[in-house]
Amino acid sequence: MSDFRNDPWENINEPIYPDVQRLFRQDDRFWVSVNEKNEKLFVINVPLRINEEIPTNLNVIEADIVEFDAGNTRFLCILKDDSLLEIFTLMIKDIAYKCKDFSDAEVINKAIDRLFTEWTQLLKPSHAGIGRSMQIGLWGELFILNEKIKQAYPVSEAINFWIGPENKKQDFTVNNLALEVKTTLAGSSPSITITSLEQLEKITDKLYLVQLFINIASSEDADSMSLQDIYDQIWNSIDENDPNTKTNFMLKAGKIMNKAKKSEKNEKFLHQSYDLYDVNDSFPSIYSSDLPDPIRNVKYEIDASKIRHLLSSETLEDILK
Repeated sequence: MSDFRNDPWENINEPIYPDVQRLFRQDDRFWVSVNEKNEKLFVINVPLRINEEIPTNLNVIEADIVEFDAGNTRFLCILKDDSLLEIFTLMIKDIAYKCKDFSDAEVINKAIDRLFTEWTQLLKPSHAGIGRSMQIGLWGELFILNEKIKQAYPVSEAINFWIGPENKKQDFTVNNLALEVKTTLAGSSPSITITSLEQLEKITDKLYLVQLFINIASSEDADSMSLQDIYDQIWNSIDENDPNTKTNFMLKAGKIMNKAKKSEKNEKFLHQSYDLYDVNDSFPSIYSSDLPDPIRNVKYEIDASKIRHLLSSETLEDILK
């Protein structure tokens, strides 16, 4: 049995607050409710008097701490925008699960901290645009995750392997190897751009660089996919009873997806092929130890046409076994 209902507000058909319905089977401090405005609430109830500062409220949620009954405190989080219900549902499950081991004196503070450090960006989508480079970069990472790594490992493990959104040196670590993915749009320079000194520094026994080649697709290309298409395929492959994996994926992908314009998320691309390089001592690279002390970082390009002799004879399927 799952620790959570898929729909935490199941069986609440009318306003019931201050009554509540249990959210988390492992912990009786986490609840949900519906208020007189038919707004959905997340409630944390502790048998203490708590005085905590709440950061500035977001437009889409309202947070408050109130005294309730004799000696009890409630943290209330109210969803003000029903279009964000899916994110809100994952958020409250994530907060309950991540905060379950904290004491009554700590749990509200820890919940507020997680809400405003991990979830703020997803609850305030900007849609300001991410630009071509970031668009195809994310497309390439999601493609490799969906079409290669997820075919070799369970989806929960595959998403854990994706560490690029966590500002790590490479995009994926799969057991004892790491993958750095570089996506190249047809018609552009075949060069491989290395954006930092750390990008080709090994954090595992083996490091591979994948240069993924894609085309802008026409409406007739049946195999074409947009960012949103790949995101949805991965999302739909996650078990409904696995909110931790859904949360993990949403927090990782959402950091960029929520900044993308609708046109950037829906533009379709077609995978052509990929080149695989074993980043060993023969691979051209610059490391921090190569630079004079005052120089802190370097961005450089590798002419892919001049390193064809370094192509690996292996495939991604081979190395992911």
